[in-house]
Amino acid sequence: MAETLVRLRGLELNLHPPPRPFDFRAMAGETWMLVGAVGSGRRELIRTIAGLAVPRTGHIELFGQVVERMNPRARARLRGRIGVVLEHAGLVPAWSVFENLALLVRYHRLVPDGEIEGYVTAFVEACRLPPAILARQANELSPLESSWIGLLRALIIKPRLLLVSAYLPRETLVAGYGVWTFFEEMVVPMQMTILVDAGPQALPMGPKTDLLVMDQGTLLAAGRAVDLAGHPDALVRRFARFDHA
Repeated sequence: MAETLVRLRGLELNLHPPPRPFDFRAMAGETWMLVGAVGSGRRELIRTIAGLAVPRTGHIELFGQVVERMNPRARARLRGRIGVVLEHAGLVPAWSVFENLALLVRYHRLVPDGEIEGYVTAFVEACRLPPAILARQANELSPLESSWIGLLRALIIKPRLLLVSAYLPRETLVAGYGVWTFFEEMVVPMQMTILVDAGPQALPMGPKTDLLVMDQGTLLAAGRAVDLAGHPDALVRRFARFDHA
């Protein structure tokens, strides 16, 4: 039986006006795409699960543990299992790309200090990025390069849970290598649970895509696109459209 990685119970996001509380759970290995209009609460939900925002009420369980009951040390260990991608890459401008990536490897003690350089280099090469980018200063990167390094920084710790609240770049730094190919080849094999606030702009949406449809800070429906296409709520049907090809 699959492990429950995320469970929300009676969660009420800290928005105005106060939204209705809702329940939700995501199992190990599932990819959920958050869809809804601007201001529907998608970003706030990602931030709340990531611990960057506090809900009005309700409980968040991650990996079977209620977050609010955890002590600071346990929460720090929890962060080592979660990758977060926000709108702003949050790179240290004066540092090189290598230093920005190595910081998390060192902080979470993924490998001994003497192996960090090899670990980071191998990971970047596996992601098909040119190794020369590691020597670049973060403040010299283009917006596209910054987006990719921000994504790699979340993935380099090989998290069990990936939370994305940013539009994923359509292009990669290698011609002919799209973002979905990257997810299929690199991200999906990591067997993590993924919640993406990017919507269908970057990742393709098909009949089997798991959707979390939000409106006014609450959850309207959750399920596969093909099942939600016949939902009685017209707003759910609007966001459950998918490419039948």
